[in-house]
Amino acid sequence: MKRILSAIAFAAMCAGAQAATVLDFAFSTNAVPSVTGPALTGTLSVDYTYLETVDGNGDPLPTPSFRPDGTAGPIVVGDPSARSYGSAISGNALDAVDQAVLLSFTQAQNVSAFSIVLDNSTFGTPFGTAVEFYSSADLLIGSIAVDQTISGFTVNDTSLFANVSKIVLPAGAFYDNLSLTVTAAPEPGRVMLLGLGAVGAILRRRRPVKA
Repeated sequence: MKRILSAIAFAAMCAGAQAATVLDFAFSTNAVPSVTGPALTGTLSVDYTYLETVDGNGDPLPTPSFRPDGTAGPIVVGDPSARSYGSAISGNALDAVDQAVLLSFTQAQNVSAFSIVLDNSTFGTPFGTAVEFYSSADLLIGSIAVDQTISGFTVNDTSLFANVSKIVLPAGAFYDNLSLTVTAAPEPGRVMLLGLGAVGAILRRRRPVKA
């Protein structure tokens, strides 16, 4: 039994043993930000977001969810000093002053490192704001507190957030130099197939030889 459980655990490790990818957003041009670094399995989109709390019939959703705001304009990258928010590291930064920003993965990712720098102003909220990480079922996985009133506030976290499908940057600030270290999360079905294959191999080895 212990060998079977070990085989399943080993299969899960193999399914998740993929090389990490570093994604860097410089937000240096006034356009939809591009990602540098190796290609990511699945895609990462960046949109302004809203919190959906009711369904199509107007009934409350059991789990509110963040969705791309189709009524909002495209992502804006600009000079924070033009809005009296101080200068940015690279001249321009992601404008999230009026609306939160949603980063969405088409395939869940394990996020092992996350960093971002806020604008050089003391505007915003000192508490109650956070970068939030959500699963594909819109369940909150974890968060990193953000103090928008500290000039140049820097988030640099190496906690592991597993199976992340969405990341929300809170409104009220400009953001610059976003960096993510991600690894594609293994699909449950793949882990199960590898586990069954490993168990089958063990059982075949243990089968007695007929005379």
